[in-house]
Formats: sequence, structure tokens, C-alpha cells
Amino acid sequence: MSCPWALATDTGLVRDNNEDAANAWPDMHLFAIADGMGGHVAGEVASHVALQTVFDVVDSARRPRNIAEERSLLSSAVSAANDAVVREGEVRGLEGMGTTLTLIRIRNRTVVAAHVGDTRLYVVERDKLDQITKDHTMVAMLVNAGAVHPKDAHVHPDRHLLTRAIGSEADVRVDAVHARIPRGSRLLLSTDGMHDLVPEDEILDLATRPSLDAAARALVEAANRHGGPDNSTVLLLEP
Repeated sequence: MSCPWALATDTGLVRDNNEDAANAWPDMHLFAIADGMGGHVAGEVASHVALQTVFDVVDSARRPRNIAEERSLLSSAVSAANDAVVREGEVRGLEGMGTTLTLIRIRNRTVVAAHVGDTRLYVVERDKLDQITKDHTMVAMLVNAGAVHPKDAHVHPDRHLLTRAIGSEADVRVDAVHARIPRGSRLLLSTDGMHDLVPEDEILDLATRPSLDAAARALVEAANRHGGPDNSTVLLLEP
């Protein structure tokens, strides 16, 4: 049985085009979000190539028997997306093309994720927002090292510098994680154009609105209210 979901995306108030991409394959319990980079055309190509590739890999694979096999499959799909984006960049002559990528699959009351970059997966409960993925950014490294206070990370000048991205090199290290999904909670996938701008308490308030569609739209509208300098995209779902 597929789960209810909603997708919202917006170009923002500064950019001319939308390099984000997201998709849902609810019958497969598979969802993905990507934030392309490399400028006009290149970023859009990278994010869409990545999403098509992960779908093709998962769709053609044998159904995993357990969480360990699920993590392995999603990691392989993300690695294949890296190969595909590298090849596409070479063929098209789009130097610097790349994308972030977060791919998730729901298995019973568990979410399994494979992740590269600073797109995020959250578990949203009524009174709590729990970030499951870790950002692969320079500022996240500085926070982990104690050089930057977590409260200052969202205004740090290096907050957009990625330490890992799909398509940036021949081999990419993929994070594979899983987490239990509490009853009554939601899952939120987002690009940094939303979560870098909207405070966590506001994300929690908007993401728990009764209507999934209204909640998703409210999150990208909030990003624009906070300046909208980047594309913003969210996928919100109820497992």
C-alpha cells in the first residue's frame, strides 16, 4: 500500500531557473530529492539524471530481504547516479555539473536513506523535528570540530560549500542510515533553499499542518518570506 505524499517546489525570488528535482514512486515506497549545481542547464541536468538513475537501479533490483540489503541497494543506486552524472557531464561538456541527492525507502516502520550533500531527511513528530541525515558541508565539519557554534551555522559564509556531491569526482562516499518511524509522524525531504532559511520551530509548525499539500506549499512559501535567494523544494509524506 502506498503512503500519502505531497511535493512543492519554487524557483525563489532571485534565481531564473529551478535546479532542484524531486520525485516519488509511492508504489515502491521510494522517494528522492536532489539539488543540482553548475549553473543554468547543468544543475537541472544533473539533478534529473540522478533521480532517473536511482529509480532505474532500484526498479530493476531484487527486493531486499532486510534492512542491511536495503541500505546496500540504495547506496549502490546513489553510486550509480554519481557515475551517470559524471558521464553526462563529459558527454555534454558541462564542467562542474553536480547535485546533492537523498534517496529513501520505507520498510514497515523504518526509513532507509542513502545520502550525499546537504539535502536533508527529517522525521517530523508533533512536537519534535529530528534530522536523520548529516550535511556534507564545510560548516558542518566546523561545527563537528567545535570551531563553529551550531546556532551560527546557518549564517556562516561557508555554509554552502559542499564536501561531497554527486558528479564532482569519479568515486563518491555515500552515507547509508536508517531510523524508526514513530506512529503518527511524517517524513520530510528538503533542499537547503528551504531548511537553511526557515527556522526549525517554524519548519515543525508548518510541516505538521493537517493537509500534506498545504504543509508542503507553506514550507516553500516560508522560504520566500525569508528572502528566497535559492530554489526550495520539499517532499512531505505520511508512512
